[in-house]
Amino acid sequence: MGKIYFTCSFDDGHVADLRLAELLAEFNVKATFYIPRTCEWCSANLAENEIRTLSELHEVGGHTMTHPILTKVSYRQARAEIFDCKQWLEDVTGKAIRSFCPPVGRFSKEHIALQREAGFTSMRTVEMLTHSMDSVKKVRDFVILPTTCQVYNHSNMSYLKNNMKRMKFVSYLSALRLFDSNWEAMSRNFLHFLYSISLTQQEDHYFHLWGHSWELSQFSLWQSLERFFKSLQEIGGFVFLDNSMLAELVRQKNPDVMNAY
Repeated sequence: MGKIYFTCSFDDGHVADLRLAELLAEFNVKATFYIPRTCEWCSANLAENEIRTLSELHEVGGHTMTHPILTKVSYRQARAEIFDCKQWLEDVTGKAIRSFCPPVGRFSKEHIALQREAGFTSMRTVEMLTHSMDSVKKVRDFVILPTTCQVYNHSNMSYLKNNMKRMKFVSYLSALRLFDSNWEAMSRNFLHFLYSISLTQQEDHYFHLWGHSWELSQFSLWQSLERFFKSLQEIGGFVFLDNSMLAELVRQKNPDVMNAY
């Protein structure tokens, strides 16, 4: 019987992360919060004392200092954004910061190299529909974690474009029968699918939910997220991990796998 690991991550460091952290704790769900020092999309960024409070409940990861799209800035600025955010968050939290997420999921090979040089050990992308532990890629010991679903209502076409940009048409086809334009319904479909195959396969799988706490308020998604966490308890059998914990499992399971990046 295979195991199903559940992880989730949320970006941008909005003050609503604190409300989200309490909801996660209520259901004993572990998460990683990717926090920049400032983010133009947030109406209110977390203060440093709030980041410390958050880090006591969940993992905190790097998300640059000023939330630029790394592929649109110079190598020098990208390096500073990656290195400085790690040092800043470690000074704020007093903890080692191991995970990184590039703003809006855009990065290049040189940004992976910079993350490794800075001391990060994993990176979360915005690639969706991934659930197999064996499909997660690495650059040496550096793990690149895709996601499964977002707390956001996407069209079928959005998922298709997301996978085609990354040449992952097989992932799209394999998930076709699970699609639903409602994020909660689609995520439930995935959970039931993973639970059913875990009963007959030895292969381990994971479900990675990601999103933004500010979108939960903007699009009235708080209640649907709470219902989803309740469904996790109802289905049962999931092992809850933060992103770094999942990355470590990938390293242990696939020590020789190399990435094509």
